Amino acid sequence: MQDNLAPERPFDYLIIGAGPAGLQLAYYLESNSRSYAILESGSSAGTFFQKYPRHDRLLSINKIYTGHDDPWLNMRWDWNSLLTDDLSVQFTDQTDEYLPYKTDMTAYLERFAAVGNLNIIYDTEIVNVSKDDRFRLKTANGETYSSNVLVAATGVSVPNVPDIPGIELAENYVSASVDPKDFRNQRVLILGKGNSAFETGDNLIPTASLIHIISPQPVQMAWKSNFVGHLRAINNVMLETYRLKSQNAVLDGEVLEISKVNGEYSVKIGYSHANDEIEEIFYDRVIVCTGFKFDNSIFDDSCSPKLMIQDRFPALTSEWESVNVPGLYVAGTLMQSRDFKKTQSAFIHGFRYNVKMLASVLERNHENVSLPFTQFSTSADD
Repeated sequence: MQDNLAPERPFDYLIIGAGPAGLQLAYYLESNSRSYAILESGSSAGTFFQKYPRHDRLLSINKIYTGHDDPWLNMRWDWNSLLTDDLSVQFTDQTDEYLPYKTDMTAYLERFAAVGNLNIIYDTEIVNVSKDDRFRLKTANGETYSSNVLVAATGVSVPNVPDIPGIELAENYVSASVDPKDFRNQRVLILGKGNSAFETGDNLIPTASLIHIISPQPVQMAWKSNFVGHLRAINNVMLETYRLKSQNAVLDGEVLEISKVNGEYSVKIGYSHANDEIEEIFYDRVIVCTGFKFDNSIFDDSCSPKLMIQDRFPALTSEWESVNVPGLYVAGTLMQSRDFKKTQSAFIHGFRYNVKMLASVLERNHENVSLPFTQFSTSADD
């Protein structure tokens, strides 16, 4: 951490966020001796994982014993480690847990930052980003940083809330209680069918009298779709209780309206598969678990990035650069707007390779360094 900051501090590259993607990119900028800094709002690396997932367990596997000696091959089953040239700082040294805990991730990221001697400026909340000849970032405590290139490595950090009349009456995954005792003998409706929804439902099975999970689309199982962001086996106890007729249900329907009636939540649900039937069901609690989105609120009109996929992600070129703000790139899970729910760019074991490539793209675009390549002769042997 650096003290006595000047009114404006210039760098060639600025990264917002000291999560896995920010650290990964900083590793390559540090290796290339570039002028850079990570600006992190929290007091340590990986602050997102201090809170999420709310029920502690990660979904990224940590398989240590693979039967192979090749460390690069073993990365196929290590979904948490960041890349170094010699793979010297690995997550597999952090814990033996196959599905680790969020505390394991924060400890690993802090270790990665320390070993890499990365230039991170902590406790620096960005409140405004503007652009003239350079990007200028203003902080909550009145400091200003500037750069030629800006990389948003903030992830999807704010709740994605559906546009439903009365949705403001509901609780949200980010703040709802995780203590099952708070839901004793209550009827609970959970909006969404992703891992956060089922993770929440599983937690309430012992105490809630009834749990309904709802979205317009059927459940997508990761083992069937091969997309690791779909529902994982560790979170499907709730699904089993539904199949075994244990008072819980998974509904394919659209929530049309939420209102408060005599201390209860009246929820109107439309069933497109049932001749557009509309049913009113009463609940004691309604929790919104419909995912997250990119927070673009800090960007003013001079550099506000165009959004896509229901305004959840920045629109990007094939080099992960904003389509309308030159010099603004993204790293990490935001890269998934290029291959949404098709490959693994939303997750560390996918985007770590994207970020490595992004580092080479930055070298080519802004430092006049050719992309790395190996040249072979045209002989059959080569």
